[in-house]
Amino acid sequence: MADNATIGLPATIRQGLLNLPGATWETKRTVERLLEDDREKRHCFTNQLGFHNHLSHHLLAAYDLGAPSAVLQKIYNLEDEGLPWNVDHQEGAGPGEPLAEVTVQNWTDWLGDAKHYAGYLRFFTHEIIQRGVGDVLEQYVFAPAANGNESFMLLRFIGGALHPLIQTGYAAEFGSDAMVAQALAQAAVHKAFQPELFELTRPPQPENIAYQAGEPHHRQPSKGHSLLSIIRQAYDSEIMTPVMPYDPDALLSARFRAACTEARRAEIRRLSSLYHVDTARGQLEFDEKVEELIWITTLLLVGSGRRGRKPRLDFFLMHFLNASLFVSSLLAAIPSSESKAALLRALVPTLLIYLTIRGRPRIDAVLAMSYTDTPRPPNASEDLPQPWPASIGDPRNAEDFNPWPSIVASVVHAPDAHTLKAIRTLYYAAQRYGQAPPGSVPGAFDTEGRETHEGIAKVDGSLFVRAAGVVMNTLGWVTHGQSAGQWDRSALGWDDAWKDEK
Repeated sequence: MADNATIGLPATIRQGLLNLPGATWETKRTVERLLEDDREKRHCFTNQLGFHNHLSHHLLAAYDLGAPSAVLQKIYNLEDEGLPWNVDHQEGAGPGEPLAEVTVQNWTDWLGDAKHYAGYLRFFTHEIIQRGVGDVLEQYVFAPAANGNESFMLLRFIGGALHPLIQTGYAAEFGSDAMVAQALAQAAVHKAFQPELFELTRPPQPENIAYQAGEPHHRQPSKGHSLLSIIRQAYDSEIMTPVMPYDPDALLSARFRAACTEARRAEIRRLSSLYHVDTARGQLEFDEKVEELIWITTLLLVGSGRRGRKPRLDFFLMHFLNASLFVSSLLAAIPSSESKAALLRALVPTLLIYLTIRGRPRIDAVLAMSYTDTPRPPNASEDLPQPWPASIGDPRNAEDFNPWPSIVASVVHAPDAHTLKAIRTLYYAAQRYGQAPPGSVPGAFDTEGRETHEGIAKVDGSLFVRAAGVVMNTLGWVTHGQSAGQWDRSALGWDDAWKDEK
């Protein structure tokens, strides 16, 4: 076991974005102790396939949703059982083989090598103590020296289904410098994600686009194309047609190999170049880009099923929704506008290639808005007592019912960390954008005033509670006796992924 790799950085955290009632001095002390235990004892991977340690994610999501100390401890106990690798696990090293110390001079020598995780953890801890989080992020994630000579730290940061980004996002949100060191060590031992898809050396020049005047709440990017426009073009592109035939048993690595032809890589680079971040607008631009990401990732997750079929929620699209919550905290932690823009731009080709390997699932805005905006647990109406006659309204009736308290109360006890993370993102989105009127999704209309996706003109801020209901119904209202469900791994964009379902 590594000897207190993050010693010198405080174990304290601050409150999260939601900060729901329930956090106390005791719960804060509990979660800080458990997070420190995870940092000091556990590796970021659970096996040589690169499966990830989600313990800190699960703890912080539950803490922010108001979980009591006893539940936080039970989460730790459950997750820790599935973490066989100690922090200094050296898969592939010979017996007693010493590992070189990671230093400023040699830190790029072992990128992508999991057995150097503990060394990177010590290294980034030291660097953060000496330089601070902002400077370390700039130098070791975004600087040319961190990305040249195939170092590709930004592509490691967004690799592994965005896990290093999510880990760093938690650190930034909860103000944990120790967790930043943990996250950067995780990024360092990831493989660089599909370098041929990215243009890292120069930002694209924005295309001048004239939009037809519409309603005041119809919104478009200040420059470049919206994500909805780019996804529309990806749907319409023959080059982006998914690999055929559909193979239900294909490994993720095989799907990437099959999808990443030179033609598709070039098309993803072209489509990604349509996205522009106007740094001259400052914080307003970054806020709008974050909002756009949250809308689009929500639509992709809950609007990519099939009408008349039981909802399915794609496992990898879920990670994009969950990651979207952290982008605002990450942007606040990154000092330079250029690096903030680089992170936002890197997310676009990442999303496009994942869409491709999931079979190019289509956004169906009509389907997304067809789900109820008053989701409730199974048999909830029967479980509620009859109100006192003079009470105002009857929560047994949909029009008098606020679904969020029931959602939060149940999801805190869900056994899968991803479920809490998804609900937390949707709760935040409902807080920030729940009042949005129909037609106000960024990029809902094209230059001629037509919908970019069928039904998008009717999408309003109720999308987020509708999506939360789909997540709960699919993954289970476990405190109401419903068994925990599963995220979909079928690659549901292919028609054949649905052919055996009645």
